[in-house]
Amino acid sequence: MSRERFIQLDPGTGRSPVPVNYVRNLVELIADVGVDTRRLLNRVGLNEAEVYNPEPALRFEQFRRVMVGAREMTGNPALGLTLGQQLTLTAHGLLGYAAISSADLGDALRLLERYFRTRTRLCVPRIEPTDAGVRFCLIESVPLGDIRETYLEVVVAAVVGGIRYLLGDRFRGAVLELPYPAPAHAERYHQLLDMPVEFDADVAALRLPSRLLDEPFTLSDPASRQMAAQKCEEELQRLEADQDWASRVRARLMQAEGMLPSLEQLASNFHVTSRTLRRYLNALGVSYRSLLEEVRMTKAMGYLQANITVQQVAMRLGYADPSNFARAFRKWTGHPPSHFQP
Repeated sequence: MSRERFIQLDPGTGRSPVPVNYVRNLVELIADVGVDTRRLLNRVGLNEAEVYNPEPALRFEQFRRVMVGAREMTGNPALGLTLGQQLTLTAHGLLGYAAISSADLGDALRLLERYFRTRTRLCVPRIEPTDAGVRFCLIESVPLGDIRETYLEVVVAAVVGGIRYLLGDRFRGAVLELPYPAPAHAERYHQLLDMPVEFDADVAALRLPSRLLDEPFTLSDPASRQMAAQKCEEELQRLEADQDWASRVRARLMQAEGMLPSLEQLASNFHVTSRTLRRYLNALGVSYRSLLEEVRMTKAMGYLQANITVQQVAMRLGYADPSNFARAFRKWTGHPPSHFQP
């Protein structure tokens, strides 16, 4: 499998987890900077009826074409940061309303961790404790290919902007970590986000000191928070009910750090027997082993492109011997791991 084929794999079946309202925001932002949006949509094979319609989502490939086309037409390499800053909390619907109504930052981050997937499943949040506070990580759940940097810029700028809106001048001491080398426009990160930024991290993450987690929100409203969270929970349950078992297993494997869970461990997490989970997967024509190999390949590509050593990648993916990992990687891609390192 070539690198080009790998990065263009469609991560969704049918419709992808890319809400149309985010694409609308992107198109409207492009219009604000003077670009002919009809020409943009025509260039990427879409029309206004597809973007401004009642359907909730676009396929990943459609979203990717809009993102790439917009970046090329504007000539703005920091387009993702600009768009993310335009995404106010209210642009995220009930999830944004629940965050605004939360008691404090810790409460809001826990809501985001659980319900972020109701807005997009291209990345999944995870809160990791640290000695000094927490890391709010954004784990990529699918290969993002040529929009990886731009997409992550959108998400981190939106998260930072939302927290800054809720905390105001109290938002100090945070550090943004990004899982790729510093781009040519790295200085724009500091200018637009007004905070320290570190590149070549393992994942995208916002490192927050403990004191910020208990900072109260001036717009806190327990009743509103409960109502909005309940609606988010209902939406999450609907989405997960519609998601096939292969997608569920793939998502859990992508979210895992270190040794990937076994079929038995995943079955326990899903509250089914391993025999039942195997039967569900077989009905879709896939196996746990094939999904495991797919996720290992995806994670390996991300780690290698972040300039993590082959030995470290092998350890992270559960290979005791780096040479076994190298053989598996060559089987997946047709190339040695070093072929994909910067």
